Amino acid sequence: MDKAVKPIDCIIFGGGVAGLFALDKCLSSGIRAILLESKSLGTGQTIDSQGIIHGGLKYAITGHGAKAASAIKDMPAIWRSCLAGESKPNLHKVVMRSDFCHVWRTDSIRSKLGWIAAKLALRTKPIVLDEDELPIALQGIEGSVARIDEQVIEPRSLLEVLGRQLDDHILQTVEGGVEISQLDDGWLVQLLNPKTGEPLDLFAKKIVLTAGSGNSHLRSMFGLEPDKTQVRPLQMVMARGNLPVLNGHCIDGAKTRVTITTSKDYANRSVWQIGGQLAEDGIDVLPEKLIKHAVQEIHEVLPNIDLQDIEFTTYMTTRAEPYARGNRPSDISIIEEKNVLTCWPIKLAFAPRLAEEIVARISASPNEEQNSVVDFASWPSPNVALPPWETDQPWSTLETAASS
Repeated sequence: MDKAVKPIDCIIFGGGVAGLFALDKCLSSGIRAILLESKSLGTGQTIDSQGIIHGGLKYAITGHGAKAASAIKDMPAIWRSCLAGESKPNLHKVVMRSDFCHVWRTDSIRSKLGWIAAKLALRTKPIVLDEDELPIALQGIEGSVARIDEQVIEPRSLLEVLGRQLDDHILQTVEGGVEISQLDDGWLVQLLNPKTGEPLDLFAKKIVLTAGSGNSHLRSMFGLEPDKTQVRPLQMVMARGNLPVLNGHCIDGAKTRVTITTSKDYANRSVWQIGGQLAEDGIDVLPEKLIKHAVQEIHEVLPNIDLQDIEFTTYMTTRAEPYARGNRPSDISIIEEKNVLTCWPIKLAFAPRLAEEIVARISASPNEEQNSVVDFASWPSPNVALPPWETDQPWSTLETAASS
């Protein structure tokens, strides 16, 4: 091997939550690793997510089976330990939206059956609240309300905290600035520093792809069949203004009717991200029609919420998953071919579980090779992506939407 080529154990492509957790786990396990990101950290699936550390509730109520609920049920406890600063990665500086979620149901026979099924499937069962324990947003509704210990985080804060901790090992790349070729039993990855234009040649024993919907393109670059990914598009609705804090799900029979999480924007306005079945059904709906439908849904499931002066918009996003003939996978997935690991966490909550499995498939270099550490001080690091409510897009009130 050319002496100018620097050996490294692992190169990770994709700076979302999966890639960052994998990088942290590699480094703490003595594996020499770097992460490459061509855009901003978290662009796409991570920054667009609602930040709920799911523990199996949605799987249970939508009938996706015991396997899915069992796979994810331990995740809230693992995250809670990291967010308390008791486990690695230390996430105690991550901004929390809420330490728990609320779950409420519409008052129907199907809802009651779904409610019971959900309770039976969960390790942490919902605690039914009395009327005087209800948050403002849920006061006055007819159905039952429960609290469940699923924490809700700010995804951008998570990216910032992990990005700062791992900054020396995260490299910004640009389109056309990465070339790949197979070499011996690994991969030659040739980079151009976007800041200085200087070349850098790395030999990696393992490649890890954690780029979500970008995995297909990356697989093509490594000479692998690209069609191993399926995507589920969503059109999310956002509302901003004088809204009460609410983080949780409305259950209606065997579906999550709406999932609402609350954040703050740059002007300190409350912002609701509204997902659930609404977002899945809205993929082919014009934004203005979806907003009207969202308002109807909110009026039905949260009758005491005043939306008169609230502004609305939508955004499109996708969930990338391993190909499963259109079905929803129940657990993490890793395909290993030619020393390339193509990885899908399927849920933000699964990032620690995926990182553990990735590291189990990578070997650290012998001690005598540890001295060949590459200095990346001259390389720029990527910025953190903006949340969807901070991007440039039109917002409208119900009054302006009706007159347009």
